[in-house]
Amino acid sequence: MLKQVAELAAEVKGRIWAAGFISLFLDFDGTLVQIAPLPEFPQLDSEMVSTLNLLASQEGLVTTIISGRAIEDLYPRIRIEHLIYAGNHGLEIFGRGLGFVEPMATARRKLLEKLCEELQPELGSFPGAFVEPKGLTASVHYRLAAERDRAEIERIVYASAARYGELFRVNPGLKVFEIVPWTDWHKGKAVQWINQHLGENDMLTVYLGDDVSDEDAFCMLPEAITIKVGTLAETCARFRLPGPTAVHEFLTWLAQDARS
Repeated sequence: MLKQVAELAAEVKGRIWAAGFISLFLDFDGTLVQIAPLPEFPQLDSEMVSTLNLLASQEGLVTTIISGRAIEDLYPRIRIEHLIYAGNHGLEIFGRGLGFVEPMATARRKLLEKLCEELQPELGSFPGAFVEPKGLTASVHYRLAAERDRAEIERIVYASAARYGELFRVNPGLKVFEIVPWTDWHKGKAVQWINQHLGENDMLTVYLGDDVSDEDAFCMLPEAITIKVGTLAETCARFRLPGPTAVHEFLTWLAQDARS
């Protein structure tokens, strides 16, 4: 076992063993899979699929995949029953009898589509920058853009959102700008909603994520086991793991040995 995973397991084993029920949340890109140059590239490897299936079969443990991807994009990459899927940073949720779509985000779908149609031509002169519409949100990717263009890409994105007043905001991420509706909803609120609807007593929440958007959940879960994946310096999470390989080892331990 990797040293970081062994140290983390030793720290949290007592709480996991004592918990009556575990609600596990996993980000996708950068947590379950490596960040890829283009959003269509990442796929789960067979070992991670096996581990997620093992987690899905556990008594007293429910797993939620929570991602910036839309559910229609996220679910086909996993296709495991008995999981909960929370897409668009938790604005849409389904699985295990749960169903939710944030109403203000729904009401602004057409305006967001219009914003994306206006924004894409403005980015056309910057190779490697492009808009990914995701229904309830949109992502502007610039990982493949030239470093010299990034400040101007940022200016254009913020200016485009500003034309719509306070309907949308821009959240910077890892080589991406997320355009999301102004609501009081985020990944942390989605975690609270899911946990309330699971209706279990003596629940322990475990959350692993790598992105800036995961900080909303980390900060709202002071009693949870929160794990920052990656090397960003500042985080509200209590623990760290270096990347998806370590995440897989931790999840394998959680599924096979943590409660024995």
